[in-house]
Amino acid sequence: MRAIILVALGAVLAWQVVVRSLGAYLATTAPDTALMLQPGNPVALLSLADEALAGRDLDLKKGGKPAAATDPERTVHGKSEASPKSSERLRIWAELARSVDKNGHDKQVSELAKSPAKPGAGARDLDEVRRWTELALANEPLSAHALRILGQLADANGEDGRAERFMRTATQRSIRESVALYWLMRKSYESKDYATAIYCADALLRTRRGTMPYVMPTLVEMAQNKAADGAFKKLLASNPPWRGHFFTTLPRSVTDARTPLDILLAVRNTPTPPTTADLKPYLDVLVAHKYFELAYYTWLQFLRPEQLRSIGLLFNGSFEATPSGLPFDWVMKGGAGVTIEILERPDQQGQHALFVAFSQGRVEFPGIVQLLMLGPGTYRFKGRYRGELVGRRGLVWRVLCAGGTREPLGESPMTVGQAPAWRDLEFTFTVPSANCRAQQLRLELDARMASEQLVSGAIWHDDLRIQRVE
Repeated sequence: MRAIILVALGAVLAWQVVVRSLGAYLATTAPDTALMLQPGNPVALLSLADEALAGRDLDLKKGGKPAAATDPERTVHGKSEASPKSSERLRIWAELARSVDKNGHDKQVSELAKSPAKPGAGARDLDEVRRWTELALANEPLSAHALRILGQLADANGEDGRAERFMRTATQRSIRESVALYWLMRKSYESKDYATAIYCADALLRTRRGTMPYVMPTLVEMAQNKAADGAFKKLLASNPPWRGHFFTTLPRSVTDARTPLDILLAVRNTPTPPTTADLKPYLDVLVAHKYFELAYYTWLQFLRPEQLRSIGLLFNGSFEATPSGLPFDWVMKGGAGVTIEILERPDQQGQHALFVAFSQGRVEFPGIVQLLMLGPGTYRFKGRYRGELVGRRGLVWRVLCAGGTREPLGESPMTVGQAPAWRDLEFTFTVPSANCRAQQLRLELDARMASEQLVSGAIWHDDLRIQRVE
């Protein structure tokens, strides 16, 4: 009898282990099946509730674009995206709620549009969703997930007060409740509770990768709101882990092209000032839209004092500073069969020069570029070079109007053949008074056809400068 009882108890225990383990496994992937095994499984009940809310008035296949201004045309023409409306907010909620898989790992935002709610989910009655959620909460009283869904339901019924209480409680129970954080961020900003809005935005960006497109419209509004930008700048000065991503996204999201400069200047004198990587997206957008003067002014603000003292018509022409890659410094992009470096001169210890080497065969040389801000008038480019270049065509320095035609304002003689000792290089050019607010200085391989890209050898350049001709 004792053996029979033990066998029976073992069978019951094994059955419970199987049911509970299988129910837990199916709770997020097949919640209906999980509820057949465990009628009160809170995870399965909440999964069904999320599916129903995601399917209500929603079509992710047609509306999968995040609520963020990413079109550069909107940056400079003042066409801002409006704050998310209720239907847009529901769509964002659905994407945020489903941005974590069953193992707790973030999904890529781009994958969300590929997995819409199950067919028929949108037809489920919200009262049924409420019953599922309340049952889940009864079985798991501390569930932040359940409280968040009740907040969504209250918001859908226009009960702002109840919605806010549920959402706040959900975030207090779990800072990873992204939908609740998003709702509170928007609600707090609209209520002019900027401290809470900033806290929620920061928490959302720290806890969920890929949410920047959803948070960015609110961050931009705060950045452009004088009542909110002080606290927001203080947060940026603390260098949160998402700050670099924010500076990358900001230039293509604002309605006023000066807003990024205002924010960058606010953190310039902090222990963690903006990096070159923070500045580059903003300068690139300004240059692309021909805001050359604002771009040049911005670049000057972040130069070191010794760099400002030595600045001329051409920057870093002696190559003693490591190029930053920003538009008004040297921009060097390598290509196939080309090596571009700043090296110590073999004939002058402690001095550096530009070194360009070509391997045997056909090469792809995208060129070396610096953006200039020269007023109308005549100028003389001077420099020195040495080395050996074998090929039908050689290297040429050219000055062109930025954003204009490819017709050069002036160019140097071609450097090809042997130059074992340093030789002088110079040419004059004239900047016209119209349609040439900025210029490009370029070092290019003067190849006109594929066969002329067959070059080899190496050339050094140094002591480059531009002087105005009186």
